[in-house]
Amino acid sequence: MSLSDAGHQSERHTVALAQFNSSLEGTVTDATRAGIPRAEVTLVNDQTQVTLRAATSEIGFFRITQLPPGAYRLEVRRDGFKVWVQTNLELQGGEVRTVYPALTVGEQVSRVEVTAVANVIETGVAKISRSVEERTIAQTPMVGRNIYGALAALAPGITGNGGLFGSGYAQNTDSFVNEPGFQINAAGQRQEQNEYQVDGTSVNGNSRDGIANLTPQPDTVQEMRISANSFSAEKGRNSGALIEVFTKAGTNQLHGTLSEFHSDNKLTSRTIFQNLIPASRRNEFGFTAGGPVIKNKTFVFGSYYGLRSSVASTSVVREETPEFRDFVTRTFPNSIAAKFLKVGAPLAYPTSQINTVAQVRTLNPGAYPSDRFPADPPPSVPQP
Repeated sequence: MSLSDAGHQSERHTVALAQFNSSLEGTVTDATRAGIPRAEVTLVNDQTQVTLRAATSEIGFFRITQLPPGAYRLEVRRDGFKVWVQTNLELQGGEVRTVYPALTVGEQVSRVEVTAVANVIETGVAKISRSVEERTIAQTPMVGRNIYGALAALAPGITGNGGLFGSGYAQNTDSFVNEPGFQINAAGQRQEQNEYQVDGTSVNGNSRDGIANLTPQPDTVQEMRISANSFSAEKGRNSGALIEVFTKAGTNQLHGTLSEFHSDNKLTSRTIFQNLIPASRRNEFGFTAGGPVIKNKTFVFGSYYGLRSSVASTSVVREETPEFRDFVTRTFPNSIAAKFLKVGAPLAYPTSQINTVAQVRTLNPGAYPSDRFPADPPPSVPQP
């Protein structure tokens, strides 16, 4: 469950049940490499102590699905064989991990224990990807606290600066922007070909491809996986980058975080067109909390994130000067530019003062309806 509030700018609340899509599979064999049927497979989550059980098939194969990412302990038992135990078995979000338990003849009171190593190469899936873990997410500086724009470029095969569509500046990235799209490119594809998923569910927007309807806050994310060429049947809908976010879940221990990020204009410089540095004050704050409801069985995790922002902005526009318009109309009277400057001359907005509505009307006669027509077009405008 996650809650987020954008303060004066926007507000978003999201409630979701846990969705897990990692899997563990393998083949249990004896010393001759023959499959062992009806072996008892037990998988225990180290953080929650939730236990799952399965039995091998006639050829010794087993598969346990819908697992959350994390560390596990795997035990395999069969009459006439020693108990086989594997510890520190790390599962990443969306990963299909394959193990090969090899049982040896002996009493079940004896144990064969092995320690798992990191699964550096995924042998079951052909793709280029990187998994960004919780520690990296917590320590990476993020403009706007947005995980998509800040972390996607860490994966191989990914290019782009992470800024929003139509902008070349990554500082425009904001976690509270509605339906943001990011300048992230993979496999030579446009950003519209990207797919965003949170806990196995697509959060792509409907109004335009390659935009995200949900941006989880960094403190709620356990893992983020970025794939540059995902062509599998279940995840190959989009030809660009596949960005999967896996959120945290509650465990047997009560844990949480508090965060506050403040920025202002103290170190900001003004442009040559500004007399003063624009006012800017931004506070992003939040908390997370998780723990057991029923120990070893039911867990809960929640978060809140808020934004209070007060920002003044200025813009620079280009406009033809009267001298330029006179030069064009006098030198090239029959040109398209001259006709355009005569018919579509820009409105007059003196920059030396703040103008009232009456002053703007006086400077631009005929451009606005008078007070006699508050809700209707002026008589000079033909009715449809």
